[in-house]
Amino acid sequence: MKRIPVLYFISIMLLSGMWACTGSQESKQLINDDVVAEQTVVHNQHLQQYFQLPSPVELFMFMWDGELDFNPNHLNLVDFAKGYEGSKKKAINLGVYSADLAYCTVYEKNQEARNLFSATIDLAQNLGLTEGFDPVLLDRIDKNIENSDSLFQITNYSYSKSLTYLQSQDQIQILPYIVYGGWLESLYISTQSLGDETLTGNVAVKVVDQALLLENLIEFFDYLNFNDENTLKIMEDLEALDMIFESIVSKGDGSMSKDTFSQLKQKVNEIRMGIVK
Repeated sequence: MKRIPVLYFISIMLLSGMWACTGSQESKQLINDDVVAEQTVVHNQHLQQYFQLPSPVELFMFMWDGELDFNPNHLNLVDFAKGYEGSKKKAINLGVYSADLAYCTVYEKNQEARNLFSATIDLAQNLGLTEGFDPVLLDRIDKNIENSDSLFQITNYSYSKSLTYLQSQDQIQILPYIVYGGWLESLYISTQSLGDETLTGNVAVKVVDQALLLENLIEFFDYLNFNDENTLKIMEDLEALDMIFESIVSKGDGSMSKDTFSQLKQKVNEIRMGIVK
């Protein structure tokens, strides 16, 4: 499988996830295919290595196809957005809200999506991501709240502008935290949505596939060589998850027992609570 730039992960997480807004069965199948097939090459002088980190929308598409119910209780509370302090915490939760946004758009929850737009914009502006986050954006969203195609166009423009701005301002240092927050939130929502009776279905298989993505995420942080206390805690948590995934993958058949799934679900929940609170 092709290894893709981490910036591609970000652009797909924030942009392609919006394609699910289109609402039809055909459109949802297209996004499922395009997440794998599309590739955008983005150059940054400080990030030459490529990492395979696809969008959380892929997990949500499998959940939708598997008829797993949408649960608004899995979303991070929008009221938390204004309380996050420090650029790393804000960047992580920008990733969290972006994954939540993808989840809502796959399930066509437009009002929830609108609320998440507001939280995402607050965090992005606090991080200095002013490009693409025009103050009139929410007004445009409100006017098009029932028009999924228009919402896609608005968000596509907004986030593509913000990502271009990130690169132009050489703010590569906040990207891994957005990646981490988005990936963890998608894993949290998917594990919370699975029940014992669905551990042999396609969603469970896709959860097990996260083992490879986790390895790439660990490599990503290693490559950037951040050694502050917060990042070391992230690495510790990722390594703990890696050990659980290793116990699953080592079985050879890719299946999860109830016990290993319980361990994974509990650990993901514990880590996620630590980053959103």
